[in-house]
Amino acid sequence: MGLLVRLELRRSRWFWLVWIACLWLILPATVSKYEVLMPDPVSARATAASLEHNVTMRAMLGPPFDLLRAGPFTMWRVGTFVAAAAAMMAALGLIRATRAEEEEGRTELLRSGAIGRHAPLAAGLLVSTLGTLVLGLLIAASMAKAAPPASGALAVGLGIALTGLVFVGVAAVAVQLTESARAARFIAMSVLGGAYLVRAVADGSPADSPLVALQWVSPLEWAALTRPYVDERWWVLLLPLALSLLLIGLAVALENRRDLGAGLRPAGLGPATAAPGLRGAWSLAARLDRGAVIGWTVAVVICGIAFGSLGNGMDQMLAANPQLADMMRKMGGGVQQLKDAFYVALVGIMATVLAMLALQLWSRLRHEEQTGGAEALLATGTSRLRLAASHLVPALVVPTVLLALTGALMALPAAMANGDPGFVATVTGGALALAPGIWLVVGIVVLVHGWAGRSRAVAWIGPAVVGWTTFVVWIGPLLDLPGWLQNLQLFGHLPHLPGAPMTWTAVVVQTLVAAALIVVGLVGYRRRDLTVP
Repeated sequence: MGLLVRLELRRSRWFWLVWIACLWLILPATVSKYEVLMPDPVSARATAASLEHNVTMRAMLGPPFDLLRAGPFTMWRVGTFVAAAAAMMAALGLIRATRAEEEEGRTELLRSGAIGRHAPLAAGLLVSTLGTLVLGLLIAASMAKAAPPASGALAVGLGIALTGLVFVGVAAVAVQLTESARAARFIAMSVLGGAYLVRAVADGSPADSPLVALQWVSPLEWAALTRPYVDERWWVLLLPLALSLLLIGLAVALENRRDLGAGLRPAGLGPATAAPGLRGAWSLAARLDRGAVIGWTVAVVICGIAFGSLGNGMDQMLAANPQLADMMRKMGGGVQQLKDAFYVALVGIMATVLAMLALQLWSRLRHEEQTGGAEALLATGTSRLRLAASHLVPALVVPTVLLALTGALMALPAAMANGDPGFVATVTGGALALAPGIWLVVGIVVLVHGWAGRSRAVAWIGPAVVGWTTFVVWIGPLLDLPGWLQNLQLFGHLPHLPGAPMTWTAVVVQTLVAAALIVVGLVGYRRRDLTVP
């Protein structure tokens, strides 16, 4: 197994290094900005009291236990975000090391040698566990220096590391259930999204509501419930540890019950002849993307309604604290009206999330090329451009429609409460003004895919761009990054509506740049050889 561990570390070293470095730096950087947000004791107490009882902030960030010290404030402000990101890192890393390798045939080649049945899974588990533990230790060490005492820092590091370990187990089970890495990622990310939603509902509920008990159901809450820096409850860490061991044991048991290359849930053979609506590349792409689109639509509806219900009264709460109000204005692209800044900030976050959907829909083409599906289609009368367009159009249209739906649903509660139906159109228009940012990242990945289809850059450049945008949108205002650096992301130069004047120049220029990248990418796609497994 040692050989497989070294092989996986060699293949995935950049994946782990980039993830760990980015997540590690967020917490100590937040500690360094605590004095800016809480400049004096009097205002700090008033701010802490308002934040502790504000359901919006609790639902977004988690339960606050002590906001008058840098350590527990940092855990509340970014701890849950880092724990969720660590869970995503761990799940994707495990799937990358196991199901993806099995799907591409490399595991079968390795298994032809003198290695055990469970050796590839064990190697993936070991590397993924090592990655989460390294992240936890780095966080603990840096927090111990930036925000002592060491016991609180250790609780933060262990809580985040064990959250990641839970999703190592989730991913290990997911790869046994399905025969494709794409489906395994969907299962793992669905569990992660469900855990985050349960946490938000529990934290946003009144203290006397029975829904508060749901805190103990979500693995993403356990790191916060350890209460780092505030009378640490070390026994809570036994929950993620026990669940991870249970899931890993289940994954090993399930692996004994399936064949190599298959999943416990076998893919159906389907009918002998295609349905009338399944006659070409467009209908095939629609069928392949159907599950993802339905899942994302449900998630967008839930998030839009939930975020919208939190909007009423947010401006009054923020107005009581100039520092938090200033941070919200920065998250809202500099919009001065607090209510408008709130909606701009949340729409910007959702636009970044929907950019991930755009990448997912376009990446289906690469998957079809690697598995031979594209070659089979191109052997018929389907042209290269038609094949590419069948995946390109959904990647452009579906996130744009869902972005507009997000804006409408978020604005609906405020419009109903204030009797102003025009507010729905205003926020929806502001959401659509960010659509060129999604189109731009699609243009970038189409360009790379068209001219460098065999390069590893195809797999990471899109997520890297979206990841940087997510960091700037969510963490950048807290770190008070320079304005030019905050604008160096997908949505930085686009108008932030409502609240800011509509500027068509940025919208038109970014749309034209995205269109040019797509055209050049499609030209390259017509000229290059088809990517083969």
